[in-house]
Amino acid sequence: MPLPIIGNLFSVWLNLRRLKYHHVVWQEWSRQYGEVLGLQLGCINLVVVSGADRIKEVLSREVFNGRPDGFFYTLRSFGKKIGIVFADGPSWNSTRRVALKYLKTFGYGTASMEALITEECSELIKLRMQDAGEPIEMDHMFDIPVVNILWRIVAGKRYDLKDDRLRKICYLIKRSFKVVDMSGGIINFFPYLRHIIPGYTGYRELKELHHSMYMFIKNVIREHESTIKYDKPRDVIDAFLIEMAENKDRSAATVTDAELQVVCLDLLQAGMETVSNTAVFLALHCMRDEDVQMRLHREIDDVIGERVPQLADRGRMVYTEAVILEALRISSVAAVGIPHMAVQDAQLGSYIIPRGTFILLALHDLHNGPQWEDPHLFNPERFISNSGKLISPDSFLPFGCGRRRCIGEALARSELFLFLTHLLQSFHLETPPGDPQPSTDPVNGVTLSAKPFRASFHLETPPGDPQPSTDPVNGVTLSAKPFRAVFKPRATGFN
Repeated sequence: MPLPIIGNLFSVWLNLRRLKYHHVVWQEWSRQYGEVLGLQLGCINLVVVSGADRIKEVLSREVFNGRPDGFFYTLRSFGKKIGIVFADGPSWNSTRRVALKYLKTFGYGTASMEALITEECSELIKLRMQDAGEPIEMDHMFDIPVVNILWRIVAGKRYDLKDDRLRKICYLIKRSFKVVDMSGGIINFFPYLRHIIPGYTGYRELKELHHSMYMFIKNVIREHESTIKYDKPRDVIDAFLIEMAENKDRSAATVTDAELQVVCLDLLQAGMETVSNTAVFLALHCMRDEDVQMRLHREIDDVIGERVPQLADRGRMVYTEAVILEALRISSVAAVGIPHMAVQDAQLGSYIIPRGTFILLALHDLHNGPQWEDPHLFNPERFISNSGKLISPDSFLPFGCGRRRCIGEALARSELFLFLTHLLQSFHLETPPGDPQPSTDPVNGVTLSAKPFRASFHLETPPGDPQPSTDPVNGVTLSAKPFRAVFKPRATGFN
């Protein structure tokens, strides 16, 4: 039962102190009250939907395809529902269609996209070669490579993996996902409090974060405007600018200046945060389970060998693909997905969901609930059938479904596969001596991320490889049979 004015906020606060994570609070209450959990949070009505059937119903019905118009969600887009992620209706359909068209024009989903991912993987390998064996902070390792891949298509530019400017932008993006949770927090439930306690509500920090990110985006757009050739678009931003110039009557324009900025922010934030976080969790579980890492090494050796990994290898690397799926399942970094909103009164099960109600989907619970055997155990073989083929259970929806299915799914799957195979082709991941084993407990926020940990990238063979043979390979000269060795820094006694 809600209390006057604050609704269920006090209950949420009490349970959050006990359970630490919003998605665990929703999970516990859903176990108690059912798959359709109704809450009043300040001035907002919120429904948390659990269970595969109910979640799929929400994702497949047009009436639930709206996006919330709460203050938190529109704060990042100049007070309007524009862009791709938090927009809906005809404007969303139009912008999404145009953005996808231009993304595909400049390589999204093509062989050139694979080349971009491979280049970033190679640059990351070179960087890790320079510090092989040394402890490396993992929580930001994939940020710049992931941004580079999509930003090359969007803005025609890549950044060095040590570029301080882009490191700052990646930090701002990550921080923007940690100020509140996906329900929007106190700034969403009582927007007027931003005028009274702007620091406590997160309003001041969010404004500063968005201002800095938009300054970066505006500068990139200005650079394009000063160098653009209207008969030869170089990237997505060029294509948008040309279309905007051809529709000088702003009422007829497909995209406005503000919307172009929001689209760029959507692609930066959504394109980096979830993939980068999942890649970190993927490395974390490889470090925690030596058997998993050894099997990955063997499959990479058997299928790929010493050549460059390719996306075409996926069909023959069932175990590697299963490891990626298991990382997507167990981490579920988008714990409640992106919020939906009922655009009209609609029935869900035996309940009427009023128009304007915000809807969160309990995806973390869906992927870590009792319908899975030993759900908290990292077990890639749950995605492999008895006949050795890859399977995807009905209760596995890491990218959603329906019209709101993530448009970056193909890119995310490709990135995770190529990052994993490139890294484990060259290195064996270990916990540095003296460091604790990485924790699987996430950091709470709009998305879940791994707690900071370090890894050592060793140029070595996992335990279990045979002793190198002394028998030579015959020829004009004798050579050693192929073998792998460990290259670790040796203490010299010098500082």
